[in-house]
Amino acid sequence: MKNTIKLLLLGCTALLLGACEDYLDKTPQGDKTEEDVFTRFNETESLINRLYFYVRAADQPLVHIRYFSDSACTDECEGSSAENGWSNKFNEGDWEPGSQLYTSCNATTNTGACHTFWPALYQDIRCANVILEGIEKYNTPDSEIRPGTLSKRIGEVLFLRAYLHYCVLKSYGECPYVDYTVDPNNLPAFERENVHSIVEKICRDCDEAYARVPERYLAEEFGRVEKGACLALKAMARWIAATPLYNGSTLKGDTRNYASEYQRYDPARWDAAAAAAKAVIDYTTETGEKRYTLYQGADKSQTTNFGGVDESNGMVYTRLWELFSGTTRSLEAKKTEWIFFFQQAKTVGYHNDMYPPSSQGQAREVPVQEQVDEYEVIGPDGYGYPIYALKENHKALYGNLISEEEMAKAYDDENPYVNRDPRFYRDIIYHGAMFKGQWINTATGADAINAANSTTTGYFTHKYLDGYYTKGMSGDWAFDGILIRLGTIYLVYAESVTRSKGATEEVYNMLNELRARSFMAPIPPAAKTNKELLLDYILRERRVELYHEKSRFFSTRFYLEPTSDTELAKESQWNSLPGTNDEKAQQYFAKYGAYPKTQHRICGMRPVEDPNGKIEVGGKKYRMERFWKEDRVFLEKHYLFPIPTEELQRANIPQNPNW
Repeated sequence: MKNTIKLLLLGCTALLLGACEDYLDKTPQGDKTEEDVFTRFNETESLINRLYFYVRAADQPLVHIRYFSDSACTDECEGSSAENGWSNKFNEGDWEPGSQLYTSCNATTNTGACHTFWPALYQDIRCANVILEGIEKYNTPDSEIRPGTLSKRIGEVLFLRAYLHYCVLKSYGECPYVDYTVDPNNLPAFERENVHSIVEKICRDCDEAYARVPERYLAEEFGRVEKGACLALKAMARWIAATPLYNGSTLKGDTRNYASEYQRYDPARWDAAAAAAKAVIDYTTETGEKRYTLYQGADKSQTTNFGGVDESNGMVYTRLWELFSGTTRSLEAKKTEWIFFFQQAKTVGYHNDMYPPSSQGQAREVPVQEQVDEYEVIGPDGYGYPIYALKENHKALYGNLISEEEMAKAYDDENPYVNRDPRFYRDIIYHGAMFKGQWINTATGADAINAANSTTTGYFTHKYLDGYYTKGMSGDWAFDGILIRLGTIYLVYAESVTRSKGATEEVYNMLNELRARSFMAPIPPAAKTNKELLLDYILRERRVELYHEKSRFFSTRFYLEPTSDTELAKESQWNSLPGTNDEKAQQYFAKYGAYPKTQHRICGMRPVEDPNGKIEVGGKKYRMERFWKEDRVFLEKHYLFPIPTEELQRANIPQNPNW
């Protein structure tokens, strides 16, 4: 009787692990058995390569819910009605365990589904366990052509198993850490483990992987797991364990198994995150050089894209494109500082999804004002300041650093797109910007706010899109997707040290180094000794540096921002203002500054024709005016995702709080 593998999620009989089963049950040539696969190196390696593919689907860089990224599900972007408007349904709170959104997004057989959620994540975890146990059981031979490869591949699978549990941890918190293949005929007692225990197991798998994988892959195997990725995943996991959701917080109706443990604040968790991040930053290869450094590339004089054309009227520095755009032209940047990523994570169609309609695009995900407001301006003194520095809610931090007169010179909310952080011009397309050699006009024409397939906030996404591609062009225009890079680790280290030890010159210098790489002005020297001020810069830097990189959606949850006393007080300020929501959007910024981070609304910016306006587009003058776009739903239960009901029953574990 053939030992054909029927790989089932946690031993259940309803959900098959297609990732391995499809490979092992090929027809019509005949079924492949465990022995067929694991007694042949090439067959085993092919199965490991397939696991890479499924891990990419589990945390796809530019996709989170069906065809939308998680940027469209937080105060970074707004989605569209395309592809059934899944991100809009999410923001409306329409994702109960039995809702169409949640059942469709959890589907494991639908070709449009991601592997983002519980069922598929555990299918993929099981696949990793089957591979590891199959190699041991059948004593899989090493590669004859490349001796030592099998040990490397085992290390990669150990890392991928850890990464998949990290994905479960991010969305669900407490979960079973399954590091063995479950016998469907003899189900064990599953337990949702303490998050801090899960983090230790992630680190254990990473340590075992680190001992096997090489220090770098820069040739044909570029993109596979390296030692640096093992170190970086440990840093990210320890950072999560140090954040308020698991370190000194209380959730309403908290039914988590280890709620009392999370309510206890332990500063040593920040120390552990700092040490793990520092290990990545300092990691040195056998040749004596640091494996990862901030990419420098083209100097400030260069503003052309990969086609050698200046598509932005000199506003975007070439180096900023080199960090992300293209699959081959920016290879040196990836080799220098990308740590864990997936090549060709998005197809050429992504250009068409995101371009403005005037460039044959559909504006699927557009930035919102909340994100735009985080890009600083450069003051007359040469330092960077938030555009809301002197508003009521921020003046205590910044009032002694810049005067009203200097701020008025630096920023005008009616003409807000001058003198901004250089990353703003790479990341955001705005009214009066040049894109693909033409001036963008959100007041009228194809790109007007609320026109067909156009922006609803006054902005279009620019990051990743250097403008050279034109629909129908031949060539390699797929996107590589970043998950962890050196800049991410810099920010983990900077925050962890600051929260544990206070403001330090080391962190101040590190943050300025990160900014300088993008030609951004430094932070005022006062931040060297002011912990609160330095943290404010660090958290804003995270929003800007990691925009559209799967960061904001989770960080707002890890920090419990939406229901924090600080943000709820800002919400009360909003509610107390008179007038319409549009008027509140204008009044709130003018008086208080940055909008509440409660995830309850998003705003935009529209051009208003004005003979005294300072922005001229199409022969007309405009001033900019804020407006309210929509209200959104965020409830206490939304800090963690709900587990599908059938999975609760199969594994006999409790649901997340308040679902």
